[in-house]
Amino acid sequence: MSDGGDPLVPLVIAAAELRFEHLPDDVVSVASRNILDTVGVALAGATEPVTEIMRKALMVDDTGSGRCRLWGTVTTGSAIDAATINGTAAHALDFDDWAPGSGVHPSAPIVPAVLAAAEELGSSGSEVLTAYLAGYETQERLGLSVSPSHYELGFHTTGTIGTFGAAVAVAHLSGASPRQMSTALRVAATQAAGLKSMFGSMGKPMHAGRAAAAGLLSARVAMHGFVASNDSVLGAQGFTDTHSTGRDDTWLRTGFDRWLVRETRIKAYAACFGTHAAIGAALSLREEPSFDVATIERIDLDIPRICVGVCTIEAPATVLEAKFSIAFVIASALVHGAAGVAQFTEASLADDAVQGLARRVKLHTNDWMGKTRTDARVTYAGGRTASVSADAEEIWAALSDGVRVDHVRNKFVALASPVITRARADRLTGDILGLSHCPDIEAVTRELVPRSDLR
Repeated sequence: MSDGGDPLVPLVIAAAELRFEHLPDDVVSVASRNILDTVGVALAGATEPVTEIMRKALMVDDTGSGRCRLWGTVTTGSAIDAATINGTAAHALDFDDWAPGSGVHPSAPIVPAVLAAAEELGSSGSEVLTAYLAGYETQERLGLSVSPSHYELGFHTTGTIGTFGAAVAVAHLSGASPRQMSTALRVAATQAAGLKSMFGSMGKPMHAGRAAAAGLLSARVAMHGFVASNDSVLGAQGFTDTHSTGRDDTWLRTGFDRWLVRETRIKAYAACFGTHAAIGAALSLREEPSFDVATIERIDLDIPRICVGVCTIEAPATVLEAKFSIAFVIASALVHGAAGVAQFTEASLADDAVQGLARRVKLHTNDWMGKTRTDARVTYAGGRTASVSADAEEIWAALSDGVRVDHVRNKFVALASPVITRARADRLTGDILGLSHCPDIEAVTRELVPRSDLR
């Protein structure tokens, strides 16, 4: 496949020609960790209303219409249905991983698509890992090439850029040539969709599910000889032309000389990443000897401009909206000392103590702030104050690799155990972290069934 001046060609060739033996050991470990995290949050998200609605809308029932597992259920379905539903579940709690460069939740579209395809193809764990990384690295470079204007224009990168990642991953798993890989990207370009206006609603997790399904379809039609416009990705009126105000081709020409997957952030809190610094600040304030939540009169937060309109919902009316309300999130963290799944329920939303404290939060926007920082100042009765700054990026950077793996392992067990039993969660943790040794991916997916279906 000749370059012809197309900056996308080096990236396509790098993705199509990636082989497991090319992968550094630490990159394989990070990929396995990301897959474990994604499956865990999807299992916990399998009973969320949005996931159940998607199952009903697609008319997937317990009779099973295909061989692909709908995670956390006894049901199987077609690859397209499984990618849609599992992708939605993976983003339903907003607890899935995040890429700081592009802003994409990178694994929620890719993992459900590639695991569904792998079940049908009988792929091994090493093949899945290689396909995942081909999709991730391509996805992130495309996302960086149109950042930040793509996001600023109102597009949800997980829904848009995630479609490309899923397409490349499934195409790689299917043995695509560079030309077929290029076609998969071109088809993905015309299906990529997702609006930030959906944040705080069921539309946001649906973006991940639709990206997974659209990417899978893009790869499949490419493998069967589909013809797509050469201009649909980078050309006039193509994706980057219509979805950004400028493009940096440097990211497209680099190949995989730098493994961007190493920069993945695993969430510690079940809310929008833009709220995580505020949560960190709240937990720091709670550690002070003089902390007294009952006497807080006012909370002043300095937040970065990028958070405005994303996670600044003033009075959330639903659990999904609460995840995008810095005021609610910091109030909840101050009251409960946590920001996990249990802090985002209908009962938590109606908590008078949290609601009352949230009304005392005052937001101040600062243009000079890094996008992952928050400064908090609490004023207590009598005028006493306490101040703290937190940066979600700095918190992550301070963790050693071992702590990060332990964090993912513990998070998976906590999220998966109520669904599939503790024993099975413990076993799957080892199986997925050691995915490179798995001869058939169904050895993993057949275990993703509810605790009542013990085998």
